[in-house]
Order: sequence, then structure tokens, then C-alpha cells
Amino acid sequence: MINIWRLTKLQLFSSFGLNKALHTKDVKEKRKSLLLAFGILVGVLMIAVVSFGYNFMLAVTFEQMGRMDLLLAIMMAVTSIVGFFTTVYKASGVLFSYKDYDLVMSLPIKTSHVVASRVLQLYVLNLFFSLMVMLPAGVVYAIKVNPGTLFYLFFLMTLLFIPLLPIIAATIIGSCISWISSRFKASRMISLVLTFAIVIVLMVGSFTLNGNEQALADMGAELADMIFKLYPLAAMYVDAVCSYQVGSLLLFIALSVLSFIIFATVLSTKYKAIHTGLMTSHAGSKYTMKPLEASSPFRALYKKELRRYFGSSVYVLNTSIGMILLLVMSVALLFVSSEKLGEMIEIPQLSHYLSTLAPILLSLFVVLSCTTSSSISLEGNNLWILKSSPVSKQAIWLSKVAVNLTITLPVLSISSVMLMISLRTGWMESLLLLVIPLIYACYSALMGIIVNLKLPNLEWKSEVTVIKQSAAVLVSMLIGIISLLVPLGLSLLLTQVNANLLLLGVGMIMIAACLAMYRYMQTKGEQLFQRL
Repeated sequence: MINIWRLTKLQLFSSFGLNKALHTKDVKEKRKSLLLAFGILVGVLMIAVVSFGYNFMLAVTFEQMGRMDLLLAIMMAVTSIVGFFTTVYKASGVLFSYKDYDLVMSLPIKTSHVVASRVLQLYVLNLFFSLMVMLPAGVVYAIKVNPGTLFYLFFLMTLLFIPLLPIIAATIIGSCISWISSRFKASRMISLVLTFAIVIVLMVGSFTLNGNEQALADMGAELADMIFKLYPLAAMYVDAVCSYQVGSLLLFIALSVLSFIIFATVLSTKYKAIHTGLMTSHAGSKYTMKPLEASSPFRALYKKELRRYFGSSVYVLNTSIGMILLLVMSVALLFVSSEKLGEMIEIPQLSHYLSTLAPILLSLFVVLSCTTSSSISLEGNNLWILKSSPVSKQAIWLSKVAVNLTITLPVLSISSVMLMISLRTGWMESLLLLVIPLIYACYSALMGIIVNLKLPNLEWKSEVTVIKQSAAVLVSMLIGIISLLVPLGLSLLLTQVNANLLLLGVGMIMIAACLAMYRYMQTKGEQLFQRL
């Protein structure tokens, strides 16, 4: 057990950059780590507040229905579903595709201990998300129902076991996708298509559960039956936590733990064979000599960065899923008018809100699709090649910004045009709908580069660590969301001010911010690169 604990601790510390923060003697590094910890804490608190508010709104409806147990059932199912499809595309990277596989497997440690530590790493990461979702739901339930002491005991006990089965299912599916795709020449593309298909199917399926408050009130038992049929463990969970049934509690824990133990045991016995199968790729076609092509430094760097981007399925999925959702939403609004949608969810002024705040909504998808916040860190041990190349550092970071804009701008343009048609916006609203997200795309790309240069992680072992868990990604995302919350809050508070004028002012401020960041990179970019 001591080996499992040590390996798990080292992997988690490495994932979040805690090793360097705890052991460095550099005062600047320690100050940076403290500021980062404070920023992450603020972000977690913001998520908790939003989660609490959402749970409270749901609780009002379920209280009218007399089915407060549905609150915990839905949140438990949502936690499991979200944990599942986020683990689908990171499980292979955490369990198999890490750079120090040969080093770890050569240590005098049992393979089962290595597997256990890797699985525990996945578990801890999913448990963190479960706590952020379930604790606010539990607090709201306790406020509304005022349950007995057993509720708190059973609720805290079951929290630890909710992520187990989603991890098993996601790992199996993710590994199957990697194995199937590795059998073909275009393995990366096939892996992306299969993973996107699974994620979109899950999301579309979850959307079918949505409805207005009156619809939920009319459904009652039907909604509960739907949830329990989709995820039977939710029924056990509700019986245990809400009805204090000890049998359901023991059955829920036993099924979760036994499944997890069996999964870890089977995985440890076949671990090397599975790793070999997943890491084996189809041989390419026979090489044929072709004329060499010459490109400008920027174009060569851009092509290299684009190949790097599409060469990582985790990178593509984590940074493009927002743009995919934006495109799906824009297409859906072509068939369901904003007025009808407002009637369905009982918000008569929804059409007005969408017309005026659509630029902010589109910009939210943009800031969630930033590729530059991890692009420097992904260079890893190969960064010295870029630093020693006879190209300007400006060309390096501009190529990374160009890839970010290549991913976002085409989808933004198409989505903006479709929203203009569906929302029937005027010329001023249409102009803002095109320009504001474009400005935020440039802002997000430049901000991501600066933050990543300030908070690099070049000693990663798995791409998942950099793309999903690095400080630069979290900080740049937090800054981007805050930059959107401010104008959104002003537009809701200053209702007497014309929304178009307000957005125009926001656009001018963001243009000034983009120019300031561009100027900063021109003057300090070389210095920031040399410090890496």
C-alpha cells in the first residue's frame, strides 16, 4: 500500500505543479504559487455559488411537486454523466499514454501497484468535481427538507463512491476507441470522430430531460422513473440518502467498490498487453521522394503548430467542444424560434435578451476554447528547439495565436450568420454579433499566450496534465469568464442604458486590451521566452 500511496501522491503533485511550489527556494516562484492558489480558490468558490443557485432554483420546483428527492437524483446522475464523458478522453492519457511509462515500469514495484496508483489518480480528479456539484445540492436539500442525522452520515459516505462506476465505463470506452482507431492509418481522426460522437450523443440525450417548471411539475414520478431507468444506481442512492435505507446504502457501496476492485484487478493483469495494443499504430504508406518545399518562418511554424494541435485528441476535444456546442446551438435555433423557446421555458423576453446579449454568449464559447493557454507548455522538453531556432520569438507566439483563431473564427462566422437569421437582428445588433466575439477571440488567444509564458509547465508526463489541469489553463479561463461577467452584469443592472451602446463600449475596451497585450508581447516576449 505504501508504494501505491507514494506513486499516487507524486502523480497528483506533478499534475497540479505542487512539487515545484513546495520545494522551490525562489521567492518569486513562491509568490506566484500563492497567487495561483488564491485564484483557484476564487474559481472554486464561484463554481460553488453558481451550483448552489442552480440547485436552489430546481429545489423550488421539486418542493412544489413534493419530490425533493429528485434534486439529489438529478445531481447525482449529472455528476456521473459529466464525469463519464470527461474521463472518456483523458483515461487513456492518464493510464497508458504517459511519457515515463518505461521508467515507472522498470522500478522494483508490482504492476498492480502502478495500475492502482493511476486509477486512484483518475478517481481523485473525478471526486473533486463530484464534491463541487454534490455538496451544494446536499446543502440545498438540507435547507429545504431539514432531514435527520442519518442523512448527513449517509450523504457524506456515498459521496466517496459516486465517481467509481463512471470511471470504469469511461476507461473501457476510451480504451476501446483508442484501440479501434489504432488499427487504421488515420488513427487520430477516427479517435476524434468516435469520441465526439459519444460526447454529442450523451449531450443530446441529456437535453431531452430539460423542460420548463410546469412540465416538470406535471411529470413527477415519470421524471423519477426516467432517471432511475437511465442510471439504476441513482435509485439506490436516493433510497439510501433520502429514505435512510441501510440495505440500499450497502448495495450501492458494494456494487461500486466490487466493480472497481474487479476492474482494477483485470486491468493490472492485462496492463502491459493493453498498453502495447493501444500504443501500436498502423504503419504508414511507403515513403516516396517528393520535391522539397520552402516556406516562410511563420508559415512553417503555423503548419507545425497545426499538426501538433490535430495530433492530440485530448487537445482537440478539450479546446473545440465549446465551438461544436455553439454550432449545434446555432443550428437548433434555426428550427426553434427564440419566441417559441421563450414560451417553452416561460421567459417572454428571451428573444430580446438573446438579441442583445448574443455577442456575450458567443464570446463565452470562445474563451472556453482557448488553445494558446497550453501551447507553450505542450512543447515540453522540446522547447529548446524553438528557443535555439533562427526565427524570431514573435513568429513563434504569433503562429500559436493564428492556430487559435483558425479553430474559432470559422465556427464563429457561421454561427453568427445563423443567429442573425434566427434572431432577426437589426444592422447594429448584427454588427456587434460579428465583431464582439471576434475581439474576444483575439483577446483570449493573446491572454492565453501571456499566462502560459508566466505559468509554464514543461515537466509534464501526460498531456492531460497540461491541457486540463495546468495552472495556465485555469487562470486564463478564469480571466476570460470574469471579462464576460462584468459586461453581462452591467447590462442586467443598467437596464436604462442602451445595450448596443454598452456592448460598443465593451468592444472598445477589449480592443484596447488586445493592443496592450500585443504591444507587451512585442517588447517582453523575447525576455519571457528566454526565461523558460
